[in-house]
Parts: sequence; C-alpha cells; structure tokens
Amino acid sequence: MDKFRIWITFETGDRHLDTDWCEQEQLLSSLQRLLHGPAARMGIISEIKVIDMMDCTVFLVQNGEQVFPEVA
Repeated sequence: MDKFRIWITFETGDRHLDTDWCEQEQLLSSLQRLLHGPAARMGIISEIKVIDMMDCTVFLVQNGEQVFPEVA
C-alpha cells in the first residue's frame, strides 16, 4: 500500500513536515484541512507538496492553485 508525506511551505519560507508516511485516508483528511482550514483562510501557506515513498511528487499546490497534476 502506498504511503505519503505532506510538506508545507509557509509565506515566510519556513518548511514543515505536516503528515509523515500516512495512508490515503489520512492523506485526504490532511489535504482537506490544509486546503480549507484556518491556515488556508489566513493565506499563510504558500505551498503544499505530497510525495510518495519513491520521493516523487504526486500533488502540488502553490499559492492556492493546483499545479500538479494539471487540471484539465
């Protein structure tokens, strides 16, 4: 089963490992919180990056816009 890490970057440039090696259910819950929760409403998160166990980026949001995968 795949596991994922979620890294966030704040407007200050500080990086933080938000969620460490979670499974899909926790990943979706964490993304919901990061994309729509208090920090998102305050606009203090500049990047949310999800990586898999092979260190590949599977999801990337920068400045509130989904960059990867591209939205058609």
